Amino acid sequence: MITAIVLASGFSSRMGRNKLLLSKDGIPMIEHLFRKLYKINFHSIIVVTQYREVERLAKSYGYTTIINDMPQNGISESIKLGVNNTDIDSNFMFFTGDQPFLTSEVIEKIMDVSDDQYIVVPRFLGKNKSPVIFGNVYRGDLLKLTGDTGGKVIIKNNLDSIKYVNFSDGSDFLDIDTVEEYEKIR
Repeated sequence: MITAIVLASGFSSRMGRNKLLLSKDGIPMIEHLFRKLYKINFHSIIVVTQYREVERLAKSYGYTTIINDMPQNGISESIKLGVNNTDIDSNFMFFTGDQPFLTSEVIEKIMDVSDDQYIVVPRFLGKNKSPVIFGNVYRGDLLKLTGDTGGKVIIKNNLDSIKYVNFSDGSDFLDIDTVEEYEKIR
């Protein structure tokens, strides 16, 4: 079983405003992801956020929401809040809310190779992309993360336990971090 964990507590510092709520095709950017996740058979979907607007939107889809009261502690805080609210035997698929072009088909292709013992990493042109799945054997490692450290350190320390899923099109993985990137997709 796989739990989707949406990490939506960042400060959007490069954007200068909450990028998750910026409009793309008439809806907030994060809602593009919410619509795709809704179509997929996850065990559960958890959204970790510091923003009441994101919380309300996630709840409108029936997703479990967790308010991150300490986002200044970095991404590790959101990861731990998400993991601590999953079933003990669940695998974890981590999403960011700034990938409006991610498709359900891509998500399901990544899920198809998941198992409890591995980390599943999508790749495009030899570069790791997101979303990543961590098998439940990595629960303890995820809960030990501190500061603004995400799963990359766990991936780096477990290279022999990675299943890569290669993609020939990188547009699905485009994330929007700056005003210039956002202007290009408006």
